[in-house]
Amino acid sequence: MIGRIIGTMLTGAIGILLIVLGCLLWKKEKITLLHDYHIDKVTPENRRAFCKLSGIGLIVIGSGLLITSMILGITDSAYSFICFAVCIAVGMVLLIVAGMKYNR
Repeated sequence: MIGRIIGTMLTGAIGILLIVLGCLLWKKEKITLLHDYHIDKVTPENRRAFCKLSGIGLIVIGSGLLITSMILGITDSAYSFICFAVCIAVGMVLLIVAGMKYNR
């Protein structure tokens, strides 16, 4: 029981952290949050678009983790994995597209 509670809280905390990082990346354009090799070829003209797409990707992943932790906390159902898998897939696609489009 206590392990489930800790796991749920930890999943939610990581989700909130990713949402905050995504907002910083998107709205404040804190591109330095990313590693150098992810941003070394991003031109100043493309910086805003890259930060927006990458930030939204992180927010989607964080939201998926947060929703998953809420579903696990309420129902302890395996359906939470569906939300987790979909959000991770969509967020990763956004991050990969941003990298391929603007970091070339």
